[in-house]
Amino acid sequence: MKFWLSPAFCDTAHLTGLARAAEEYGFEGIAIPDHLFHPVELSSPYPYTPDGSRYWSKDTHWPEPWVAIAAMAAVTTRLRFTTNIYVAPARDLLTVANQLATAAYLSQGSAGGHHRVALGVGPGWSKDEFTATGQAFAKRGARLDEMLEALRRLWTGDVVELTGPNYTLPPCSITPTPNDPIPVYIGGVSDIAIRRAARNDGWIGIYHTVDETRSIMERIRAAREAAGTLDRPFRAMLAVLAEPTPELCEQVEEWGVTDLLGAPWMKNIKAMTAPGPSLDEMVEAVAEFAGRYVK
Repeated sequence: MKFWLSPAFCDTAHLTGLARAAEEYGFEGIAIPDHLFHPVELSSPYPYTPDGSRYWSKDTHWPEPWVAIAAMAAVTTRLRFTTNIYVAPARDLLTVANQLATAAYLSQGSAGGHHRVALGVGPGWSKDEFTATGQAFAKRGARLDEMLEALRRLWTGDVVELTGPNYTLPPCSITPTPNDPIPVYIGGVSDIAIRRAARNDGWIGIYHTVDETRSIMERIRAAREAAGTLDRPFRAMLAVLAEPTPELCEQVEEWGVTDLLGAPWMKNIKAMTAPGPSLDEMVEAVAEFAGRYVK
């Protein structure tokens, strides 16, 4: 089992120090969350609370993910990075393509190296972000599917021309691009999201109970079987609301889970508002967790 850290709601200034600690203590990677800004009033409800309200304050940090990832990659050599979850359809295609390609390229460490970046992506839930950036909220799922196809082509560095229903590009290319393909992990638990994940390189979730985890993994396996992709490498990453004992890890691995997310310093999610824990507190929690569970 691989372990990843999820520094949602933490001070952005702590990220490089946290990345160094994560690498030192044997973690696989760090997953960065994404929001563009804080709307004073929400036009669409937050989907993960009963009343649709946010449980973080307006002072909580939401750094630009690829800037943060590039900074953390610069102070590490092995640690991997992804987003949980990047709202790609709220941005334009070329901005997304170039930001990811650059972050991946920088994480290679040398001209012939392998990059350490994956895209954890979803269609998003906040209408306000789409309105503010001039992107169509109603078509975000279709735009995401078309965007992912275009991104894979652009990340090769080859000349690409698009005449799709949602994206049109004249013949063009981007540089730099990484040496290897960038994996795409899909977020969400809807049937559409599960089918989308089955067509891509993995699925990335949030916090789920053990029973929910089993149900989700059964749905993912069925979707991969229907899509004919069971023989492909596939990463399934989430946080299980249970102690990650060897017995639990063995059980969820049997269901297809490959990576566990966590925030060892987070005792109460409602307390994770600015300024949050200090870097020393976070590193101490990471070290303690690693001593118990990370092999």
